[in-house]
Amino acid sequence: MLTSVLVLLAGGACALVPHSPCVQSRREVLVRTASSACGALLLTRSAAAATAATAATAATAATAATAATAGSSSPPTAIAALRFSVQPRISPLPPVGALSRYEDELVGPKTSGQRSLSSVPLRFEYPSQLVPLDRATGGIQFVDGSTGLKVYILRAPLPPDADGGQTSLATVPKQFFGKAIFSPEGSIVRGGTNIDEFKVTSSRVTDAPFGASGVSRRRLALKYVAVSGGRPQGIDRRGLVDAYEVAGEVYMLVVSATATKWDASEGARCEAIADSFFIGRAG
Repeated sequence: MLTSVLVLLAGGACALVPHSPCVQSRREVLVRTASSACGALLLTRSAAAATAATAATAATAATAATAATAGSSSPPTAIAALRFSVQPRISPLPPVGALSRYEDELVGPKTSGQRSLSSVPLRFEYPSQLVPLDRATGGIQFVDGSTGLKVYILRAPLPPDADGGQTSLATVPKQFFGKAIFSPEGSIVRGGTNIDEFKVTSSRVTDAPFGASGVSRRRLALKYVAVSGGRPQGIDRRGLVDAYEVAGEVYMLVVSATATKWDASEGARCEAIADSFFIGRAG
């Protein structure tokens, strides 16, 4: 009677073939060898299938994560508008010693296809006793050491609208300014002033003056609580924002003072500084 032996055929299939007397003595060896080979092949194929499934799952998760990231928008952040020049032009105004005019060129936004950075003309007037703080890093910041009045020149990109288009200085919600100015990643907070709370209390849009960048100018009022200088209870401050639009970005002057001195003197000084702010067309 012929005995069948299990052998491994080409392509990985297992089959039974008739056994001849010449190989009768090796029957058990052949059976065990063929069984081991088939088992190894099945394990290899199972591992390959599991690896492919894992890779497919990882690829799907990565695609979903990328899509989620691409669909999210970064929070608005106002950073220092850097000077384009080496040295600003500061001129005394009459009566001599009371006011000074600050004139300079700022680094402009880089638009698509633009080979070099543009410059943006800037000017504003401020009380002469204010001291510059940010010259070493290329920004513009002033402070009155006796009253705590502060001036910042900042910039922030305008966000997209709900339809995926671009907002403008006139249409962007007023909350955008508060979130951008007091962002944890913005220049004011990163400069050492922690913000406990803030509110944009008013906003108005007017026509931009002749020669200015854009067609609109925007003025906003702020209230906020600053925590700095080792005073954890916070200091109530009020401020004004004056803003222009340059190629999809907002360039703004932020001036603020303590709330306790606002009505007596600081409010009028802050308003005069904001009124003098001017951003020209990028060149």
